[in-house]
Amino acid sequence: MSAQSIETAIAHHQAGRLADAEAIYRRVLDDDPGQPDALHLLGVIAIQRGSASEAVDLISQALAVTPENALALNHLGEAYRMLNFFEDAAICFERSLKIKPDHFQAFNNLGNLCQAQGDVGSAIVAYQKALSINPGYAEAHVNLGNVYQQMGNWGQSIECYERALAIRPDFAEAAFNLGNVLKVMKRQEDAVPYYRKAIALKPGFAPAHLALARALQEIGDRDGAIAGFRRACELDPEDPEARWGLVMSELGLVEDSEQSVERYRSAFARGLDELDAWFKANPARDGFSAIGTQQPFYLAYHEQNNRELIVRFGALCGRLAKRWQDQQKLVVRTPKRGPRVRVGVVSAHLCDHSVWNAITKGWFKHLDQRKIELHAFSLGSIHDRETDFAKSRSARFIEGLATSRRWADAILAEPLDILIYPEIGMDPMTAKLACLRLAPVQATTWGHPETSGLPTMDYYLSAAAFEPDGAQDNYTEKLIALPGLGCCYEALEVANEPLDLRTLKVDLSIPMIVCPGTPFKYTATHDRLFVEVAQRLERCQFLFFKHPRGTLSAQLMHRLGAAFAKAGLNTLDYIVEVPWLSRAQFYSLLQQADLYMDTIGFSGFNSAMQAIECGLPVVTREGKFMRGRFASGILRELGLPELIAESNDDYIDLVVRLAGDSPLRSFLKHRIADSRRKLFDDANSIRDFEAFLGRAPD
Repeated sequence: MSAQSIETAIAHHQAGRLADAEAIYRRVLDDDPGQPDALHLLGVIAIQRGSASEAVDLISQALAVTPENALALNHLGEAYRMLNFFEDAAICFERSLKIKPDHFQAFNNLGNLCQAQGDVGSAIVAYQKALSINPGYAEAHVNLGNVYQQMGNWGQSIECYERALAIRPDFAEAAFNLGNVLKVMKRQEDAVPYYRKAIALKPGFAPAHLALARALQEIGDRDGAIAGFRRACELDPEDPEARWGLVMSELGLVEDSEQSVERYRSAFARGLDELDAWFKANPARDGFSAIGTQQPFYLAYHEQNNRELIVRFGALCGRLAKRWQDQQKLVVRTPKRGPRVRVGVVSAHLCDHSVWNAITKGWFKHLDQRKIELHAFSLGSIHDRETDFAKSRSARFIEGLATSRRWADAILAEPLDILIYPEIGMDPMTAKLACLRLAPVQATTWGHPETSGLPTMDYYLSAAAFEPDGAQDNYTEKLIALPGLGCCYEALEVANEPLDLRTLKVDLSIPMIVCPGTPFKYTATHDRLFVEVAQRLERCQFLFFKHPRGTLSAQLMHRLGAAFAKAGLNTLDYIVEVPWLSRAQFYSLLQQADLYMDTIGFSGFNSAMQAIECGLPVVTREGKFMRGRFASGILRELGLPELIAESNDDYIDLVVRLAGDSPLRSFLKHRIADSRRKLFDDANSIRDFEAFLGRAPD
């Protein structure tokens, strides 16, 4: 009778009817309290429900009766792993494999244990043993893919997930994880179908809804992202990351009309109030986990004073982070003043990146090591020659840590005088750490050119050439305007790589105007500038660059197409979408172009410096805020203020005049060639930066 009941219960169990199975197992135990199969399988149900302690108790009772049960030992090890009792789990898996050497599930679980302990090499070996026994074991393919993804071996990771889906087309987690690795590879558009597949297979899969929403937000599908976050909130009302994402996605990326900005800003402000109220009403929620998952990054592309909105956002982040820091008992020790100022630099971009090239490299190259002791915390996954250079100039160089707690411990390990974040806004871990107080003095700078709004940031390091009068009012931090460009920029001196523009469908017989900004730098308000330039020149070509996330460029081209059509013009006659180029190819294009048309409201720095290095005249309209004044600051330092327009109409006039006057452009190119050296390798601002570092800890 007991055996027949067990068989019936197992059928329910395998069909996912856990309540029915549990009821039968318990009836069996009422008749026979020591029945090992009922105890064991009831323990398996406890594991499935996340009750690891209950599982340990039940399965241990079963093993007291049948100590050589390899399956039960495997499940006991799984329960111990869930409780982080890693040594006990390892013993169970090893005993299980000794009894049953071909137990591929035990090898799989041993791999999970090794991965949880950070031993990825042993994890790979365990998963491969499981697959050598059973090549059709889809779960082991997924787990092996997870390890490869963790190691950055994305190609191998994708292969593992694809094998799992070939074996089990209904494996929602495999589709979800494949979407995740594609997203990490910046292939958001490719990730979306896999997230949708995971949701179709498992409609209540809240993490897949959350991941889909994030991917849609990053490819510019604002409405889709908002719907996705709302669904994730419905499925898991207690998830702070879903609520956080819903608010951040309100800002959108590429505007669809001139009215978009105010609509986006109003929705973001309302959402921020609701989010703040939710966290106040739910103080037990781990809000710190949500910080950095998404940032109000795109506020900076609105040419408005964002201080009030960012202060509200920063206050929320600061409150949530302080609660977490207090819970973790992370305390800043007062440093003893030594012969050198101990300066920490926290960045995900200590590599060949725009923030490194513009700002950080100059610090590592030119700061006097007799006065300044650099401690570098490299949060990013890229390690290249620039990373090696940063490491060679650091007293301490930390990389490869996985959690906020480990990074905070590493920063606090040796008391720093000052901690600097070259940018806050582009990297999730940077955003989290910046919300904490990890040094007595903390500062940020213009890697993301906007005030942080964080109560933990004391100083904002900017440049005199970029700041308007009364600029302090735009910042919550104390503004430090270093002289000139505020940085020591090194010319890239890119090797020449010939580029035949005709292969890109560029007409060499008419003025070529380079428009190098990313799609979200172009606001709908300024579409008319391109239309009016085209109307007045009659023949010209604007060279835009197709973003790797193609949907963003498609949205911009659609909007510009409507603006040109309204004026009776066809964008195909005036706009060429250039594919994303290598740096050498980009330099070749700049050397052949006629004019560089700067983005309005959020100016280019690196691209403008590169244009000057290539001798290309840059035209800009000076912005209201620092982020809109990079090119104008460069041009003033260069001695070419006549290339700076004061209004949009002046900007149109200037572009039209220069595009139509080849001798004038030639004259300007000679002037740029004669004076551009003053922009590069100027260490004067570094000396002032050094002086600030010496003062700030006091």
